[in-house]
Amino acid sequence: FVAALLNLPGAPVASITSCVPLRAATAAPATLPLDDRIRVVGMAPFDGIGGYLRRLPAMVRANRSVLREEVGAADLVWLKVPASNAPLAGWLAWRAGVPRFGYVAGSASAVARGRGLGVPARAVGLAYDLAGRLAGGGRRVVVGERLVGGDGIVTSLVEPGEIRDVGAAPWPAIPWRLRLAWAGRLAPGKGLDELLAALAVLVAGEKSGDRVELVIIGDGPARTGLEARAADLGIADRIHWLGYIADRPTYLDALASCDLFVFPSPAEGFPKVVLDAIAVGLPVVARPSGQLAPLASSGLIEAVGSDDGAALADAIGRLVAAPERAATLAAAGRAFVGEHTRPAEAARLVARWQSWWPDLPWGR
Repeated sequence: FVAALLNLPGAPVASITSCVPLRAATAAPATLPLDDRIRVVGMAPFDGIGGYLRRLPAMVRANRSVLREEVGAADLVWLKVPASNAPLAGWLAWRAGVPRFGYVAGSASAVARGRGLGVPARAVGLAYDLAGRLAGGGRRVVVGERLVGGDGIVTSLVEPGEIRDVGAAPWPAIPWRLRLAWAGRLAPGKGLDELLAALAVLVAGEKSGDRVELVIIGDGPARTGLEARAADLGIADRIHWLGYIADRPTYLDALASCDLFVFPSPAEGFPKVVLDAIAVGLPVVARPSGQLAPLASSGLIEAVGSDDGAALADAIGRLVAAPERAATLAAAGRAFVGEHTRPAEAARLVARWQSWWPDLPWGR
């Protein structure tokens, strides 16, 4: 997404330095090369909130001198929240007199609740969120907030040419087969257990000759457990595990080969994969968590009211029984995503910065 900032008319942003936790790679990365105007600076890594707390003193010592140099050389400091280095970078920016803002992409405390963690973990997540938000000073952007009918900003990756009009196509594409899609990192707290339970309910209720399948795009630490769970439920043969797809056109084609995108995560900010699915013409069934709630109330996605597999299967079944509703969702979504493409969102974000700090050297 940040590469789009570098290609705006008038070149208001000349270069970007990204300071992120990195580990030594054991193999060549599968992703495409970065724009040479984007420089990546590695910070000390950690594992989860628990690892963050255990490593905090060592991380501060390791990262302070590097961040001081990078922050001091910047015109503007963009603090992603939650993030491990946000409080330290915010303090260094304040000391150096460099403008800063918080970019709130989600909530660590909401993730802790979504994963069913106990009160101590939730309290740590809340403190993590609070520290990050305070680090941004008086300026912040909550990703996805006021996106429907307002001036909100979302980290979209959708290019205008990727939006597909499938209005005249039959739905589902093959009448006797319903192909569900999910994409993201396979990790606890994403609602994937509920998705597998919903698939089992749908398979059990199939009519003779019908077939329900699930396409999972992505990889992560929970895959082995999910595969075992699918086998226990008797649905292993209904799931296509595509793994991580680095090439974006291939990834979008994989989404477009499905009929319905299902996203049951109980704790999200605004997931980019929902925009991707809408862009290729899929109706969406999702938990109205985080900034997805306004999309549900505006008729852009089909909402799931509870966190069990039966409720998810019921929401999917309602759409299958009313294909005209699925078509309405797809059409409304296509118009919505057309207003929130990657270049459009990059322009909105820079316009927000320029309104806050008109005296920075934009385009100079």
